Amino acid sequence: MTLPNNLKAGFVALFGVIIIGTIGFVAITGLHIADAAYVTVITITTLGFGNPIDDLTGATKLWIVIVLLSGMGAAIYTGTAVMEYGFSVVIGSDHRRQRKMLKDISKMSNHVIVCGYGRVGSTAAAAIQLQGVEVVVIEDDPDGAGQARADGFVVLEGDATRNEVLEDARIDAARSLVACVASSSDNLVITLSAHALREEVPVYARAIDQQTEKKLKLAGAQGVVTPELVGGLKIADHATHPGLGDFVDTLFRDPSSEFQLRQFTVGRGSEVVGKSLTDLDLRRKGGAMIVAISESDMPARTYPDPTQAFAVHDTVYAIGSETQLDDLAGLLKGKT
Repeated sequence: MTLPNNLKAGFVALFGVIIIGTIGFVAITGLHIADAAYVTVITITTLGFGNPIDDLTGATKLWIVIVLLSGMGAAIYTGTAVMEYGFSVVIGSDHRRQRKMLKDISKMSNHVIVCGYGRVGSTAAAAIQLQGVEVVVIEDDPDGAGQARADGFVVLEGDATRNEVLEDARIDAARSLVACVASSSDNLVITLSAHALREEVPVYARAIDQQTEKKLKLAGAQGVVTPELVGGLKIADHATHPGLGDFVDTLFRDPSSEFQLRQFTVGRGSEVVGKSLTDLDLRRKGGAMIVAISESDMPARTYPDPTQAFAVHDTVYAIGSETQLDDLAGLLKGKT
């Protein structure tokens, strides 16, 4: 990296004073050049270690004052230039990294924004990334941001409760947002801010209790999870049905598993609209199995009625291989 001109000028001035001062002391006092250089340096630094000049004449004193003033001026100028250079390297590096990160985010679409990289956020981000979905992590703690960056995520350092930070994370193009910072009140603010910036963006939030869960749902969170409650229920499942929980985890959460559970929305213009499961016979034709259907904002119905016709905006839950589910997605989406 090239040194800035002011730092170069400072070094030149400082060494120039030392050289000229040394020559002056040799000429005025007759000192050996090594002693003259030593006197020059201790004069500039005001250390005053063992001055070898025995007879301080008027000319010598005058020269000492000249060397002291010019040397200290050059030293202060050089020191200031060194500090400016140091700050520019550190701050400039952060600035370049921030610019690169914002450039990377600007190219993203259909990504998931994860606010908070604690135990819940880091687990959620890793699971989302395993599904092949791009993730932008927002974290205001430098250590947490550094860890997220080390784990391979695009990281935006900042406060997720601030609108400008969510805008930098491209909430306008995100497929969803996960609010899982440590503070429930902050998760509530993030949910409100996200919907203020983009009303239709799905927000999934972390709660610490049922009261907070209700507030987050009122704020517009599409899904609310209480980790302690979910963990307790999972432990209960393992305790009462040994092996079943492991089977379900392997079936749907293991990346190497052939089967996946996926959610779809029936699009306008889809050929399934107005037809029933019996009419379509999707299981035989495509291989994917529809296990539940939700109409509008109604709870999902498992074992759906095979004679009921599909409608636009119905939510469909299906199990199958990646290829089978991709085929079903194309069928349900329809023409745009």
